[in-house]
Amino acid sequence: MIRTYPRSSPAKSQPGLNLPASTHRLAGSQVAPAGVEEAARGVVTALDETDAEHAPAIVNVVGPLGVGKTRLLATLSSGFVDLRTPDGVRTPVEVHRGGRAPLAIDGVDTDRRADAAARFLDRAGHGRFLIASRLPLASRPGWAHRPLVTVELGPWPPADIRGLAATLGVTDPARADLVVRLGGGIPLVADSLCRAIRRGGEPGPEGALADAAATEVLLRLGVESRGIPPETLPIVAAVDGADEDLLTALARLPPGVFTRLRRLSVIRPDRHGLTVAEPYRTLFDLAYRWRHPVLRDDMAARAAEHRHRQLARTADPPLRARLADQVLYLSGSRRARRDLYADERGEFSVRRAGDGDDEAIGRLIRLWGDAEGLAERQVVRMRDLWLSGADHGFHLAVDTDDHAVGMVNLTPLDPDRAPALEPLLQQHADTVLGLGRSGSVVGMMAVEPRFARAQPALVRHILMAGIDGGRLVVSTPWIPYQEMAARFGLRRVGATRHDLYRCGRPSAVFARTFTVRNLPGWLRRMQDPHTEEPGRTAEFVRAALRDLRAPARTAVSGPRPAPALADLLRQAVEALASSASAVDAEAGEILRLYYLARAGGHDLLAHRLHLSRATYFRRLEHGIGKVAEAVSRALTPP
Repeated sequence: MIRTYPRSSPAKSQPGLNLPASTHRLAGSQVAPAGVEEAARGVVTALDETDAEHAPAIVNVVGPLGVGKTRLLATLSSGFVDLRTPDGVRTPVEVHRGGRAPLAIDGVDTDRRADAAARFLDRAGHGRFLIASRLPLASRPGWAHRPLVTVELGPWPPADIRGLAATLGVTDPARADLVVRLGGGIPLVADSLCRAIRRGGEPGPEGALADAAATEVLLRLGVESRGIPPETLPIVAAVDGADEDLLTALARLPPGVFTRLRRLSVIRPDRHGLTVAEPYRTLFDLAYRWRHPVLRDDMAARAAEHRHRQLARTADPPLRARLADQVLYLSGSRRARRDLYADERGEFSVRRAGDGDDEAIGRLIRLWGDAEGLAERQVVRMRDLWLSGADHGFHLAVDTDDHAVGMVNLTPLDPDRAPALEPLLQQHADTVLGLGRSGSVVGMMAVEPRFARAQPALVRHILMAGIDGGRLVVSTPWIPYQEMAARFGLRRVGATRHDLYRCGRPSAVFARTFTVRNLPGWLRRMQDPHTEEPGRTAEFVRAALRDLRAPARTAVSGPRPAPALADLLRQAVEALASSASAVDAEAGEILRLYYLARAGGHDLLAHRLHLSRATYFRRLEHGIGKVAEAVSRALTPP
């Protein structure tokens, strides 16, 4: 049984409940969010409804790291169980079992902790228990058969995070907005950001603030992430997800780390590998860009090249769309990234409109007509045509409260089931449909002005739907959207014969077909020429150094680097090794020993230089980047 309380909602009074006064307030004088109070009521109700005389009554409070589970347990319980002590509690057992208040077990976030909690409950035999975990206990080995109620505690609404920031002394609207955007509804993250802002007096760069919060998140993940190198999570976040092959190429992980990484509560499986859940992904990404700007750019270029190679072998359309999305994120032009990706991607998401979204559809349809100067009667007519089709095609951009702030219509290219196609395409229908009936037509897009940051989420959703479906068609009278379609390489089919919306201008129709063969070329054209070259130069230098290290070359394996290039590489490595910078010198020494002197493998050299594997490989990548810069300068004519 799962009871979910992820958002603020009016807390209904229930007879017989006696919540502690502290449930209603948090630090200072701030009133607890309604979602937290509702979750507390759900916990108390679940315990009251369960017979605890003959078997343990268990309520599992589940929520992401830093959402406030421990605070809720402290409010509702009579004490905490310490699983490290022989009897499992910090005070005599009979004191706790005698009353109605439950015992609390916190931090059950590993299989080992879950096993210890299960053994304690078996010894206890009966009683009321609250157990906090980041993942549902039912997903742990040995817990599926145990009767329990799961109460989910979700992220706080933006208004409550803003109230928390005010309580913590951040009252300036711009700084509070920053806390809300980066906090992602997680009070622990918001608290860390507020402390970082107050520590410096000024907000400072977003990367520095994110770094403070990301450091605290990594610290809290310590028990879960034991055995995982600390740089792994930031790397996965910085490249927008990785499978084991890509992660090994980027971070040179020891065996078994990918499997352990998959079990972390902040990790989510995706089609293209593992990703970091929001808002933690945004924090790690911003922090990594701030700490390692050059390394991050090089890593992004290498990851994009890896995904390009994978795309050439991928036949699954949804995976192909997700890989294309990642390539655009890592190496797309600045304008493309601005169109597709907001700074905080977890702030808004896109979902298909459902039965309960009639009001949102009507509101956003009216907003669309007003914003683009369309005739009201024609707007209503198109709304009715869309809704009368087998697939209405409406998709909503929603915030973390599931409030609809934007909408797009993706009409399937099926004239028999989509009556809206004829007015959208008019005389171009035969041309467009003659190329096939897969894909979608974009007929409208609207975003509430105060939530303009949601538009990239909608544009990204449109583009990924087009790549997945194989074709994307756009029909719009709105000039900015026509310009955007052209920027993404859609071919202009022509203007419609009739002014569909009575707005003084006909719609323009654009179309593009995405295939396995043409997708890589399209992605290359979308690529930022300024970010492509450093990664390619670094890979070229890496390959050339590897060839220098090879003791012998055969005709099959190809020629050695040209003598002039070989000398240039050696000079660059020696110059780096003698640098006044300790980091540069250490990186140069690693390159000299490994590639020039052939003094041993990576593990042996790391031991010889008294460096951890993580530091060793960071220095190695830093050194290759520095040598690549030197080679670029030497080979570029003045």
